[in-house]
Amino acid sequence: MDFKQVVGDRRAIRYYKPYRPVEKQKIQVILEAARLQCSQANTHQLRKAVVLTRGETPDHIFDGIVNALHNQTMAQLAPVIIVWVVDLSAWNNMRDLLMELIDVGALNSTQGWTEEKVDSGVLQTPEFNVMKGDRHFAEWLSAIEVGLGIGSAVLAAVDQGLGSCLASGDRDAMKPILGLPDDVTPAQLQLVGYPAEDAQAGGQRPRAPFETLFFEHTWGNPLEQDEATLSYLKETGMIQEPAPASWRKAEVEALSRMFDFGENTMTKD
Repeated sequence: MDFKQVVGDRRAIRYYKPYRPVEKQKIQVILEAARLQCSQANTHQLRKAVVLTRGETPDHIFDGIVNALHNQTMAQLAPVIIVWVVDLSAWNNMRDLLMELIDVGALNSTQGWTEEKVDSGVLQTPEFNVMKGDRHFAEWLSAIEVGLGIGSAVLAAVDQGLGSCLASGDRDAMKPILGLPDDVTPAQLQLVGYPAEDAQAGGQRPRAPFETLFFEHTWGNPLEQDEATLSYLKETGMIQEPAPASWRKAEVEALSRMFDFGENTMTKD
C-alpha cells in the first residue's frame, strides 16, 4: 500500500474479531518495522517488546495484562497484545553501537567521527550519553526513541490489513506479570487483530488546524497550509473524510450488542 494511504487509513481500532488469529508472519513484520526505525547513537536496543497471543500465552499472563489496562473491554477482544517496553540498560552499550556505525560507514571521519571522539567526546557528554546526566531526561529521551518504533509498528499493522490501538495501564502491576527486570518499564501496549468494525471506524479523527501546530522562522508564526498540497494529499488518501460518518452511531450500537458491551452512549450527529 502507498505510504500516504497507510497514514490516512490509520485508525485506533477498538473492536476486533477475537475468533480470527493473526498470522505470525504479520506480527514479525510489525516488530521488524519497529526494529529498523532510527535511534540516537544506534541504541535501538532501547525498544523491546513482549508479544502475548491469546490461546498461546498462559492465561494468567494474558489475562493479568488485560486486567492491568485502563480500558479492558477492547483488550478482551484483541487476539494479540504487544507490550512495548523501554530498556534503559541499552545505554550501557552505546560505545559498541557507535563504533558499529563507524565501522559500517554510517558515521565517518569527514564529519569528525573517530574512536577518540566517541571515547573522549560523546560518551562524556550528558546531553548525548544521557545516563551521565539527569535521570528524568534519560527516561524522557528513551521514551521518544521507543515511540518512534511504536509509530512504525502501528503503520505496519495497517499496511497488512490489521487493526491496531495503543493502550496503557498500571505499569507497576505489569512488571512482575511479565518478569521484567528493574531497568525495563512498559511503555505502550499495542492491541492487534482483524477489525470487527469498519476499517474507516467512522472517519478520520479530529486534529488541530495545521497552522496551530507548525510554525515558520519563529514560534507562533503560522506555517501556511498550501491548498494544492492539501488537494494532493486528499487524492492520495492521506487526508480523508473526517469523523463522524453518518452511519457510525448505528455501527457502534450493533457492535455493542454483538459483544454485549451494553448501551451505546455516543451522542447523535
